[in-house]
Amino acid sequence: MTRRYGIIGYPLSFTLSPKMHNRAFFHLGIDAIYEAFPVKDMREAVRLIKETPLLGVSVTMPYKESIMEFLDGIDQVAQKIGAVNTILNQEGKLYGFNTDWMGVVRALKEVTSLEGKRVLVLGAGGGAKAACYALKEEGAIIGISSRTFEKAKKLAFSFDGEAVEWEKRHTWNCEVIINATPLLEEMPFPKEAIKEGMILMDMVYNPPITPFLEEGRKRGAKAVSGLRMLLFQGVKQFEIWFNIKAPEEVMWEALKEEISSL
Repeated sequence: MTRRYGIIGYPLSFTLSPKMHNRAFFHLGIDAIYEAFPVKDMREAVRLIKETPLLGVSVTMPYKESIMEFLDGIDQVAQKIGAVNTILNQEGKLYGFNTDWMGVVRALKEVTSLEGKRVLVLGAGGGAKAACYALKEEGAIIGISSRTFEKAKKLAFSFDGEAVEWEKRHTWNCEVIINATPLLEEMPFPKEAIKEGMILMDMVYNPPITPFLEEGRKRGAKAVSGLRMLLFQGVKQFEIWFNIKAPEEVMWEALKEEISSL
């Protein structure tokens, strides 16, 4: 019987996760399928996971935080982060994990070490929480700026960072900026404040080079695409679900093919 996996979120108008995971299943000869499930209601999502059943689930916006109260167990790291992006369904019991933070670490460590680096995180949602956990683990100095200052302060308190007012975010001296806001058309950071040699990472992966990263490149900054983070968090998800090594290169090829065909 074909095993079923999937991604839940809303509106889920664009996701590359099915291409990435289905390619891995095919490559390894696993009889499984991964599908997208745009679900408006959290309780409906939990019912769907249990009744289908979906044996493994990727969780995306807006459910990374709200789904936690419906789970039977939560991994210690996901607990600390306060967000879940991965669910393992074992005989109807749902267990939550967070692999986003590993995606952040691996994507950034391809271009720089993080210890002692001053890193500004833009946003205060589930993605920002995972980024802050990753940065703290790696010994970075963390600044957090959100349009809601109270949220930035709360996050800064949790991860020994410094809250920065949104209007003053360009004044916080940093070497790395991570955009964890959904802002796409509007620049999440004033372009005039982007300096040569900075490293910019965007958690948004459609397009792979967002206007924020494009502007950074023009100004001599190094761009880290959210596509790399998507790959690395997906690799870890696969390993949680199947307890075998994920075919990382195969998954990366699937992502690149899909993006180039758009």
